[in-house]
Amino acid sequence: MRTKDVQLNSPDLRKYLETVGFKRDQVLVELRKKTQLMGDASIMQIGESQGKLLEMICRLGNFKKCIEIGVFTGYSSICIAKGIDSKGKLYAVDTSKEYTSIAREYWRKSNLDRKIELILKEGLDVLNEFIDKNMNGTFDFIFIDADKSNYINYYEKSIELIRSGGIIAIDNTIWKGKVLNEDDKSQSTTVIRELNKLISTDNRVDQCMLTMYDGMTLCQKL
Repeated sequence: MRTKDVQLNSPDLRKYLETVGFKRDQVLVELRKKTQLMGDASIMQIGESQGKLLEMICRLGNFKKCIEIGVFTGYSSICIAKGIDSKGKLYAVDTSKEYTSIAREYWRKSNLDRKIELILKEGLDVLNEFIDKNMNGTFDFIFIDADKSNYINYYEKSIELIRSGGIIAIDNTIWKGKVLNEDDKSQSTTVIRELNKLISTDNRVDQCMLTMYDGMTLCQKL
């Protein structure tokens, strides 16, 4: 009997992945449920399998010093903090006191708050401050998931700060498929499209674009 093809983004497949795809953290499950109550804003939260991937990358790399640009309610922060070294630190950067108050609550519930330093400032300002403090080439991992209009700026600053062999992960690089539509001239779509082209020819990194959820690009500095 021939089975019906299943779409990769179908609810049935996602439910199956939640069952057997990875071990679920109950604090993250609670945080996801709470974030979903926020309505349309909840779309800013990364997918569960994306979070698990970030955790495993940080654990496999034995990463110790990390930056996250764009915290929202702290889901990805928990995933990164779980993966980094026991004495590691994640600098979590965001401008929203409202969203990060939820993040702080769940960082404490996960017993990871000692690994995470929240910085309530604009992302570019923080990256520039790190550069001014001569922290270039000292970070193991940087996750970019903030305002899309600054994605190229975040990427260029991250290249300065990341060490050779370190990883820059960038979320939303497929951008709901809008990057394929050359008629879409909106600022966010244009910047992401230009960033993707930049990375594809950037001799400073090796890269892999993943199609999971809204797209995630992993860049390893050479």
